[in-house]
Amino acid sequence: MNRKLFTSVAAAALGLTVLSGCAQNAGTKVDADASGKLPLKIGYTAPGAGYADLYVAADYGIFAKHGLNVQLVRLNDSSQLVASLSSNSVQVGVGVAQDTAAAIMKGTDLRYVAMSEPHYNLEMWASPDIKTVQDLKGKKVAITSPGSESDFGLTDVMERNGMKRGDVQGVYVKGIPAEVAALESGAVSAILTQPPQGAQTKEKGAHLLASLADMQFPLGAYTVQGKYLNVNRDVVKRFVQAEAEALQFLRTHEKETEASIIKYTGVKNPELAKYAYDFFLKVWSQTPQVDEKVIRQAFEEAAQNNHTQAPQDITKYIDNSMLAAA
Repeated sequence: MNRKLFTSVAAAALGLTVLSGCAQNAGTKVDADASGKLPLKIGYTAPGAGYADLYVAADYGIFAKHGLNVQLVRLNDSSQLVASLSSNSVQVGVGVAQDTAAAIMKGTDLRYVAMSEPHYNLEMWASPDIKTVQDLKGKKVAITSPGSESDFGLTDVMERNGMKRGDVQGVYVKGIPAEVAALESGAVSAILTQPPQGAQTKEKGAHLLASLADMQFPLGAYTVQGKYLNVNRDVVKRFVQAEAEALQFLRTHEKETEASIIKYTGVKNPELAKYAYDFFLKVWSQTPQVDEKVIRQAFEEAAQNNHTQAPQDITKYIDNSMLAAA
């Protein structure tokens, strides 16, 4: 499958300015803070319900139970993920695995330690005049940023419907709220976004055109610097244990999860939170085990986009050993 991106990924150095202050070196051992817990910053790349595993772990004491004092840091877009990890502005980063795989192939020392979503978490919502995906030919589709999940998703949904990426005009709008606004204003004919934000366009007449939840995609890949893992393995193990518990919490605490979705996404309608919850039950992993097959896909796609070869052995970039202790 041809997943070649039509624009270059924004320079990773952009993310170095995401957070203010001087980050501690990733090779330094972390000590407990005044609360008696180990501090950890986790960076995520979109304000969607897909990161509800993080939301509930923060809101309902799961991180604290595992001895962590976690700060969730929302990055502006996926282009900032690698840079924020490299600068130690965040110690754990989650997002599209192609971004981190591309960085690894360029020499960045990263490890995959958990995975929450091995599938696309996207829906395509369209204006009333668009009845099929084929009707989008020659039309504009809003996506967030180069190298984002929606960027890859637009290519894949076109190809699944017998079309090419070039049959539509992808418009980068730098954020999910901007996608929604573009569709509601008529500036674009469709958007690709994760619930619940896309579903709110129904109030303005838009309708669900396609779901990508059944398509495998290397998403929700939790990554750390190799040197951070070497020195602070206990911190990462506690995170993996908390993530395992959070993924189970999601499935047994619907109302609490929906409350966190409302809190972090800014969508106030409880019905939309319920819609998102039901959607993501099909996407969230049962456990945070990193799927070697999915990560291999990430390396192969990153290699294709950068006109290089994927490493033959990708297992050295995956560490599932901490899950056994969860």
